[in-house]
This record gives sequence, structure tokens and C-alpha cells, in this order.
Amino acid sequence: MSWRGCLLFVACAMPWSAWGSGSEAPASEVTVREVSAEEASPGVQDAPAGEQVPAAAAQDVPPGEQAVGAEVREVPPGAGGAESDALDVPEARTVVTASRSPERLEDSAVATEVITRSDILASGARDASELLAAHPGLQVTQTFAGATVQLQGLAPEYVLVLVDGERVAGRVAGSVDLSRLSTEDIEQVEIVKGPSSVLYGSDAVAGVVNLITRRARRPLGAELRASYGSMQRLELDATGEAKGEDWGLRLSGGLARRDAYHLDPASIGTTGSSLDGIDASAGGDLRMSDGAALQANATYARRVQRGVDVGVTGAIFDRASRDDSISTRLSPTWTLSDNAKLRVDGAYAWFNRRYLRDQRRSNALDTIEDTREQQGRLGAQLDAKLGGTHAFVAGVEFLGEWLRADRLGEDGIGQRARASLYVQDTWTLVPRLKLTLVPGARVDTDTQFGTALTPRLAARMDPVSWLTLRGSYGWAFRAPGFQEMLLDFENPTVGYMVRGNRDLRPERSRSFNMSVEVKPGESSLFWVSAFQHNLTDMIGVSTEMVGPQQIFTYVNIDRARVRGGEVGVRQQLPGRISAELGYSLTDGRSEDTGLALEGQARHRLTAQASWRHRVSGLEAWVRGALVGPRPFYPDTDGDGIANPYQSSSYLTVDARVGWRMREELQFFVLGTNLANAGNPSDLPIPPRAIQAGISARL
Repeated sequence: MSWRGCLLFVACAMPWSAWGSGSEAPASEVTVREVSAEEASPGVQDAPAGEQVPAAAAQDVPPGEQAVGAEVREVPPGAGGAESDALDVPEARTVVTASRSPERLEDSAVATEVITRSDILASGARDASELLAAHPGLQVTQTFAGATVQLQGLAPEYVLVLVDGERVAGRVAGSVDLSRLSTEDIEQVEIVKGPSSVLYGSDAVAGVVNLITRRARRPLGAELRASYGSMQRLELDATGEAKGEDWGLRLSGGLARRDAYHLDPASIGTTGSSLDGIDASAGGDLRMSDGAALQANATYARRVQRGVDVGVTGAIFDRASRDDSISTRLSPTWTLSDNAKLRVDGAYAWFNRRYLRDQRRSNALDTIEDTREQQGRLGAQLDAKLGGTHAFVAGVEFLGEWLRADRLGEDGIGQRARASLYVQDTWTLVPRLKLTLVPGARVDTDTQFGTALTPRLAARMDPVSWLTLRGSYGWAFRAPGFQEMLLDFENPTVGYMVRGNRDLRPERSRSFNMSVEVKPGESSLFWVSAFQHNLTDMIGVSTEMVGPQQIFTYVNIDRARVRGGEVGVRQQLPGRISAELGYSLTDGRSEDTGLALEGQARHRLTAQASWRHRVSGLEAWVRGALVGPRPFYPDTDGDGIANPYQSSSYLTVDARVGWRMREELQFFVLGTNLANAGNPSDLPIPPRAIQAGISARL
């Protein structure tokens, strides 16, 4: 039977088998819904395992909680999937939600999906791009800018990527390279789908991906991990932690390397670059007796990539880039009363990229380009509970951005400042039905494009205990980037110029999301959702010929409508098998041309499953994604007219098998892209690879 036949059989069989009865609680949920959109709140209190957190402590929830329905199971960092039986006992917990303020899970009005630490370890993913590659409703693509994520049919520039609630600096072509973000120090990943500018401002049009870092949990401990495999891929990670009654400290570091890869053996050019990288981080928290708390962290990372390019005239270039990034965050919190808390956040990020192209046997086309970016943010947020039915959040923040790049016009410098005010109220109208309304609004005033208003109204209702209904309607916007406004670049060898436009307006959207979740039993979950985004003032490129040279200019010329939905089922099966199947339908079109949005697949099927045998210490994890054809519109003959085509559908499969000899020691084998999907033109993903390694917990 072909792989297509096998996958069709699984797709037909899974929904039927999903409604069977599971006899055991899952070792780790593959995906968690209804959990926090941001757990960046410092000063949260850690509850010992096995103790319940009272409802009044809804603002004191540590990251790393694993939720199933209305229950949460704490999974210690580094636990993987083989822990003591005590960890399979459900506990009533509170979690942090998409409102930028902690609240009880069953009160969450905005659906959020969470990938826990145990899921990260089970997958063996080294970076955020590998971790999100087969997540339902997400699509990770490989481009010259790195690995980027698309959400709800919208391009990567419409997805806001955060680490501990802070924007990730160093966007290339408007997108964050997810392969820069190592998973070694990530506690959980939280995904909010739908417009989120009401709380986060620019770029959160399609949603938010927030990576929450780990904190010290043990009095004294360390973790070590090493692996080696295909393409000479080597990975080494080490972490250490110490925790007292009122303080915690965590240190981590990692090293990674990988050879370049070729998907076109006939060409000397490389499809993917080699990688040499290091990263280090430190984080700590301190609690004081007067109700004050302090959290701080700092990270440093360096990535060097090398490859070979072949120009249109046949010239060969050795290409190299070096990315250095530093980020720091300091966040004090004051408990003003039993119902009020004030948090202040100060963050700074620095990103530097040096890009080199060296033409072989000539120096006529050699180039060296430097890009330096700095970003600073200062914010304050008040969380207050009023009258038992209102959870009120109000905040103000100031953001400054500076960019120096060789391709920018005039003096090569771009700078902007933005002041924002946001407010949101979670209003419980009928507690018995969990009928909750969440109105909110945000105002951003930018020194370059002026003022943007982004309101949102969300609602939730549980008419019966096994049914949850959610809906939201909101506005969002994306501010034009420095490169779109200030770019001044000429390529004389090909004969074109690119010009920025200082008069660009921000792109705006009006969107709605609806979802239904059905829990027929403790070990079953079924969900269906629908969404639509209507975008205006989309930034595109206009073309004109000036003599023999083409000039491309960024302008607000387009409108688009993107709509679709998801359906999925998750089930705990007999034999400690946890399985999930999801399908996404996306229809995105330009309203001006009527053409489907480039690179966006209309159909996407995902599946994943995990299994654990406690006695032998064996565990296994597998996931797959079948992605339908995608439209592309390249100008292959250089006449200024697109030559459209549809790419072929493709299948990716990743798997991991682990054997835990003892509680502190595990051996594992990881396989990525086992179906060997990929091509050098429109799917430049790494080829099939096998890796083996060992992890130890001290």
C-alpha cells in the first residue's frame, strides 16, 4: 500500500477509534487547549506538586502547567514521558489565559493552545521551527530568511512571536526566524489564534506565538543532553538550577552544528546552509515578604551559517551570515491587595547580522552588509478583580526601535517610538453557564504612521458541562517595517532597484473567530472552529520600467480575504496511547486580483500519537502532516509577468523512540522528515535525518 493509501486509512479510522474508552490517564497531552496566551507574569507562586491551588490564587500560576479540560497536571522540567505514578493524578489548578493576566482555566474566554515541556522533550525538537512544524493550524516554511510560521492562512509578518511576552528582535524580511529560538530553555509554547492587537499591538493580526522560558524548580539540579546524527549534526545542552524558599536561579547553555545540504545534486549551490551556533541564558526570581517580587533573565546567542549560491549568469558565490543577539528583561511585581497587583516590565534586545557574499575567482560582485537592530520596551500593567464578576486589566507601554542597515536609504538609519494604552475586562454575566464577555480596546500612537485603534469583543459560554462555545470579533494592524519604508537597494547585475516608501499606511484587518469544543468523556476532546480575516491597505510592490531597469516600490495596493476552519479530535486510547488528528481548510485570496495567496495550502491534515510502557521504560512519539498543493507566481522569464504554477502536495513524518534505563538516564533515537519531502525550488526543507542521543538528569 502506498503512503497515500496508508494515510487515508489512518484518517478514516482515527475518528472512529477516537471515541473508544481509554483506561489510563495520558502520560503527556500532545496538545493542550484552553490555556494561557502569556505566562510572562513575574512573581508567580509555585505550588508544591500534589497541592491544590485555591481559586483566590488565580494570579499565582507557574508556567509549565499541563491542562486537560478543567484539570491540570504539573510536569517537572526534563521529565519527558516516564515519571512516577503520582504524576498521573489529576489536580484542580489555575492557569494563565490570553488576557495577559492569570485566571482559572474554566473561565478562559479566548481559546489558547499549549505545547508543554513534556511534549517538547517527547518530540526531540531542537528549535521552535521543528517544534511547530506539524502543529494543527500552523505552517512552518523555509525561506532565505529562515524558518517562519504562518497562522490562519496569513503570512509570517502577520504573526507576532514573543519570548516571555517580549517581542523577538531581528526580523528579516518582516519575519522572525524560528530556528534561532532554541527549545533547551523553553517551558511551554502558547499559541493564540486570531486578532490579538487589542493586547499586543502591531503584527498580532493572525495571532501570537509566545515561548515561556523555564524557571528553577528544584533545590539543586542539572540536566545534560547530547545527540549526533545525519549531516554531521551535533547538539549539546546543559542546564543547572538552584532554588530556595524565596528565590530561584537557572543557568543554561547549548551548542549546535550541522552541515549544509543539497536537494539538487546537479547544482553546486546549497539548498540549506550549514549551521554553527551557541546560546546561553540566565534567569532568576526573588520574592520578598512585603508582597513584592522580582524576575529577571538574560540571553545571548550566536549563529553562523554558510552556503553556496549560483547567480543567474552562472557566477558562484560563497555566502556566510553571522547573527548575534542579546536580550534582557527585568520585571518587578507588587501585590497591592488581595484583588490587585501591579507589574512593571523593562526589556532591551539587540540584534546584529553581518552578511557576506564572496564571488569565486573575482571580487567584482563581493558584498558585505551589516544590520544592527535595537529594541527597548517599558510597560506597566494593573490587574484587579472587582465585585467578584470582573477581572480588569489596564496597561501602558512605550516601545522604541532603532535599525541601522546598509540597504536603508539616506543615512542608513531608521528609528521610531510608539506609546500604547490598553484595557480589558473579563465580565462573568452568568456564573452557572460560565457566560463571559471580554470587551477590550487598545490605542497605539506611532511617530511614523500616527494612531491605530484596535478593539475586540470575545465571549464564552458552557451551556452544558461537556460543551464550550467561544467567539470573538476584533480589529488588528501591522505597522510597515523599516525596510518597506526606507529600503534603497540596487542590483545592477540583474537590472532592478527596490525603493521604500515613507508614506506607507499600516495594514489593517477586521476578523472573527468561532469555536466549539465537545468533551464526551475525561479522555476525549473534539473541536471545530471557523475564522475570517478581511485585510485592507495591504503592502505590495508596484513595478515600473525606467529604461532597461525595473524599479520596485512598496505601496498600499491590495486587499485580501482569508477564511477557513479547523476540525480535530484527541483521544486517550487503551495501552497508554494518546492520539490526535486535525484538519485545516484555508481559503485566502486577493480581492483585487482574485488569485489565491502565494504559498498557502488550501488543505492540511495533521496527526500525532504518543505511547509509553512504564515497566520497560520505553516510549514512542510520531507525528505527520499532509499538505496540499500551494500556488506560486514567479517571474521565471524576467518579462514582468508572473508564470504561475501549483506545487505538489507533500508528506512529512517525524518520530522519536526513547528508552529510560533509570529515572535519571534516557537513550533516544530521533528521525525527522522520514518521508524525505522537499525540493530546491518551493520546499527547501532539510532531507531525511536520523539522530541518536542521551539525556541525563542529576
